[in-house]
Amino acid sequence: MFKHELNKIRYSILQSCFKIKEGHIGSAFSVIEILYVIFKRYFKKHYFILSKGHAAIGVYAVMNHFKILNNKDYKSFCKLNSRLGGHPDSTKLPNLNFSTGSLGHGLPVSSGLAFGLKMKKDKRKIICLIGDQELMEGTTWESLHIISNYNLKNILLIIDRNNSDFRSIKFIKLKKRLAAFCDKISEVDGHNVKSLTIAIEKAIKNKKSFEILIANTIKGKGISSIENNPAWHHKAPSKEEMKNFKVELKV
Repeated sequence: MFKHELNKIRYSILQSCFKIKEGHIGSAFSVIEILYVIFKRYFKKHYFILSKGHAAIGVYAVMNHFKILNNKDYKSFCKLNSRLGGHPDSTKLPNLNFSTGSLGHGLPVSSGLAFGLKMKKDKRKIICLIGDQELMEGTTWESLHIISNYNLKNILLIIDRNNSDFRSIKFIKLKKRLAAFCDKISEVDGHNVKSLTIAIEKAIKNKKSFEILIANTIKGKGISSIENNPAWHHKAPSKEEMKNFKVELKV
């Protein structure tokens, strides 16, 4: 049902990265379905913070798909004086709630924002999307402690579990570790739009507790030669690869 639509978004990302000869394609591809659901249903009603800022091209592509971002801006990705950098800049793109780049900043900002909204009795939620590599950052765990300590019920933390930790310390029993800070932890297929919609909707409606959603994803999802391939962490496709990718995506 959504496959062709999502493949068109993925191909537009490939086109953007091909033109400027750079981009975090694999990281963007792992969160496309998550971003699709967030921007289709929740972006205008709640706060969204992309903590894994290197996946910004994924955000731009989905925003363009839903006409939140115009074609002129989208096609200027990473060009001189463009509003769209390799990492999101909220001073240039007001639709974004926070500028991110270095990993580990999204959840600290989300916890501070959540505390402020709680004081103001603002009923909006913060949806924070982090990469699994951010679980290596001390600031992430410090923020979990703050969220738990102050009982901040207005945050939904989504972890893009694309298993990038092959390059560092592998997390064992992740849910058990997270359970020290959160009672409501669930897992979902991060590439199934229907399952994501149900899980996120349920979490948004939950007013009783902080919630963590572990989205099991594949880095580079959609292109067989990019999937789980470390070489594609930051790389642009060649002209020949673009032809092959278009055939594989059927767009």
